[in-house]
Amino acid sequence: MAVPAGKIGRSREEPSMEEVNGAFEEKKRRKGGKRLMQPEKAEKAPKAPRAEKPPRVPRETSGKAGKVVGIVAGVLVAAYLGLGVWASASHKIYPNVMMGDTNYGGMTEQQVAEQLKASVAQAKGAGVDFVLPDGTEVAHVSLDEMPEYVDFDGLAKHIYNVYGCNDSFLTAGVKYLRALFKPQDAAATVSMVYSSEQLDGLASRVCSEIECAPVEFAINVTEDGKVSVTKPMDGRAATDTAKDQISVYLNGAYLSGGDPSEIVLAPASEGGVYDVIPAQEVNLSAQREAVIGQKVNATYDKETGAVTPGHAGVEFTLSDLESAYDAAAAGQTVELPNATVQAPDVTAEQLQRVLFRDVLSSYTTKVGGASGRRANVKLTASRINGYIMNAGETMKYGPLVTPFTAANGYSTAPGYLQGKTVDMVGGGACQASSTLYAAALYANLEIVQRTNHGFASDYIGLGLDATVAQGGPEFEFRNNTNYPIKVVAEYYESGGKNYLKISLLGTKVDDTYVKIKTDVLETIPFSEQIVETDELAPGERKVEQTAYTGYKVKTYRNVYSGDGKLISSTFEASSNYKARDRIVLVGKSAATTPTDPGTVTPVDPGTTTPTDPTTPVDPGTTTPTDPTTPVDPGTTTDPGTATDPGTTTEPPVEQEKPGWLDPHR
Repeated sequence: MAVPAGKIGRSREEPSMEEVNGAFEEKKRRKGGKRLMQPEKAEKAPKAPRAEKPPRVPRETSGKAGKVVGIVAGVLVAAYLGLGVWASASHKIYPNVMMGDTNYGGMTEQQVAEQLKASVAQAKGAGVDFVLPDGTEVAHVSLDEMPEYVDFDGLAKHIYNVYGCNDSFLTAGVKYLRALFKPQDAAATVSMVYSSEQLDGLASRVCSEIECAPVEFAINVTEDGKVSVTKPMDGRAATDTAKDQISVYLNGAYLSGGDPSEIVLAPASEGGVYDVIPAQEVNLSAQREAVIGQKVNATYDKETGAVTPGHAGVEFTLSDLESAYDAAAAGQTVELPNATVQAPDVTAEQLQRVLFRDVLSSYTTKVGGASGRRANVKLTASRINGYIMNAGETMKYGPLVTPFTAANGYSTAPGYLQGKTVDMVGGGACQASSTLYAAALYANLEIVQRTNHGFASDYIGLGLDATVAQGGPEFEFRNNTNYPIKVVAEYYESGGKNYLKISLLGTKVDDTYVKIKTDVLETIPFSEQIVETDELAPGERKVEQTAYTGYKVKTYRNVYSGDGKLISSTFEASSNYKARDRIVLVGKSAATTPTDPGTVTPVDPGTTTPTDPTTPVDPGTTTPTDPTTPVDPGTTTDPGTATDPGTTTEPPVEQEKPGWLDPHR
């Protein structure tokens, strides 16, 4: 006998007859047959001893276990077959067949019909509330609105056909056991079989009431000056199957006598009827920073012509915001404690109603001189016409009209250069700035910067002119009202003469008006110089340079109430105008004697400064200051210290409101 691999054998003696017979009998018992034992040959190697085997269960014990299993299985099969036969023969509804809170299990078809009639009768006057998991009611349906089920017998038959014990005994047992451990909702099949437009309408209404947009975080300033905060809340959107589910709920409640009276709706993630639309996350610190700040009035959009709303000034602490936010329910708006609100002075509604409603002031000057000069005045007027300043904004004249070049449309006209009159491009451009300055004064607007001409201008009164030169003096004023201001510049002809009229349109909030008082501190006379020349005939005279009287002037702005009472009188500006001598050319051959300067009568300042600034003054032969080269305005008096008008040799002249004598008003 061979030795299995991996085992160590040992020599053994020939077995005795008793051993051989015992082994044969054992094999015979195990195999159930007879086999001849062939004794091993002496020459073969002895067998290794066999390993001990685990004790076997006695045959008698093993057989008993098998019999028990067989008996149990048989009993179960018999029980199932018995259950199936019983169930199929019972002609009753399977257990746990529910309609709302009513259990139809164990009822016959006839009992089902009777129960349905009783339940519908009981449901009259009842209602169903649909609520969210947090208890918030979103919809209510009165069961009186449900469609009337007239054929209760037919409805009972349908329920019995679906959930009744009417199958073969083999199938009936399975259905019975399934229903026993898993309740069945009969309302689902009822809604599908007995659907109607009325029921669909009710279900659709409930779905619409379930839906809502997310409530986003908001900080609002109320009309009564309070600050409120709205806590965000997720929104809801009905699922595609929501209407069918709601129909099932309504059928269940209706056919069970109004039970349940409250149905809790779950989100779609839990098998419910709505999807959650999450609201945006909130950073309270950032939200506060975006809201707090100073008040801003409504403004006028110069590009679109629309009114841009302003907002109130708001201030509150972050801790107060956090406390109110934490205390509020989702979607709730609560008042923020300790907040301060400053309402804007001008709202969008107010501004729209009064925009450019009133003429704040209007000033007119007469335009004279050469055609080139008149053309330049007309051009500068067109470039400032329609300019708009919102509240607090300033207007700079220079950037709107420069450069004074032919390429920019300007003509050649007389102007001043180093005290002499020469032809230059842009002459006359300062008449528009001077007229605008006077209009700004009479509108009681804030003057930011202004410089007088080197010589007095005869087209406007003393102290009312404003020179502007490219790279030199600038004229700028500020809209210190709460409403936008528009510049309207009109160049027109009347009676064969040309005029420039500048009006400022805005919104008057009171009946106050302005008068300008001019205090002439000093009059500087001019002299006459005689210059002999060979270019003229003997004794021939020619005026080479016209003369100007010089002045030192202080201007005051007087504000009056509508009934004529003086409200305030403030120093406006000092204006220093140089004197310019008259130069007369005389032919040399004639005996000439220079005119005694002391005998020259200076020009009366009253003839150069009109008492009524609205009446245009004939410009005569006066030419404007060179706009390209700033004219030395002389030494100005400190504007912070007003000279006592009572000490002057010239009485102050108070100029009336402009426009009274305007021929085109």
